[in-house]
Amino acid sequence: MDTTKKEYIENGGTRMHVCCSEHLEIAIDDFVDEFEDAPDLYMLQNVSFTEWSAPEHCEYCGLKAEYLVV
Repeated sequence: MDTTKKEYIENGGTRMHVCCSEHLEIAIDDFVDEFEDAPDLYMLQNVSFTEWSAPEHCEYCGLKAEYLVV
């Protein structure tokens, strides 16, 4: 992840979605609809931040979150 996006998330940025694999396509569509830009996709297990804790649950259904769409 580039340093700009990492700093954005650590500082409380909200241009992102956290979801399970079942809702990944919906999260991508929602991101594009909201921000009119293509998102970057990351597996939550592969990203870590010092000042941000990833949500544990999908924002669409409550299952275990697997992806960060930012």
